[in-house]
Amino acid sequence: MHIREADNETISPSQVFVKENGGGEQSAEASTAQYVDDSVLVKAAQQGEGEAFGVLVDRYHRQIYGLAARMCGQEAADDLTQDVFLKALDALQRFQFHGEAGFRTWLYRIGVNTAINELRQRKRRRQMMGPSLDEPVLTDDGPMQRQLSDITEEPYRLTAQNELQQAVNEVLEMLTEKQRTALVMIDLQGLTYEDAAEVLNCPLGTLKSRLVRAREAFAEKFREHEPQLIPDGAT
Repeated sequence: MHIREADNETISPSQVFVKENGGGEQSAEASTAQYVDDSVLVKAAQQGEGEAFGVLVDRYHRQIYGLAARMCGQEAADDLTQDVFLKALDALQRFQFHGEAGFRTWLYRIGVNTAINELRQRKRRRQMMGPSLDEPVLTDDGPMQRQLSDITEEPYRLTAQNELQQAVNEVLEMLTEKQRTALVMIDLQGLTYEDAAEVLNCPLGTLKSRLVRAREAFAEKFREHEPQLIPDGAT
């Protein structure tokens, strides 16, 4: 999530939300704030201290970006990540700590909801646009492939840098929203079962059952669509 000004100077994620301080150098207070608990930073940000929220952005940018990329694809990750933090900033005054539920859990919940909304909007757009341009065309001589590829998928394929990574992301897209979310949060983002259940606001047992089904569905679809990438001897 980098923004470039007219002078082409790269702005870091936190600087999107932080007021400039003179020469633009990081203050000693901001540097020290990197080691402050979330609760202290949130309270400071709620009182209007922009640097405190900037530290929170730096602290969780990588996780939210990873969530967005895994859920919606690399090409959408930048915009979705910025959208998540803007939503968090807008809603920050209403945030309160409740027991073990912390800022990270709250932020992940915004991230998941933002990603799911994006997926649903894509689905509606595909339904309105009709069939993909790369589907076969029925002719008198039988089905023939179209010459044009589906432009809605092409950017994603062009940005894929690794064949295995591309395959994993494509198979993730075949899962249901609930399956994909559970798999991404626990197996790819590394959240604990407890944290993921808190983010998704569902019982721990429900999450575990959903994850089991998600892993089974992923393995089945991966074997079906990407058999050439399965190591020899793997079942």
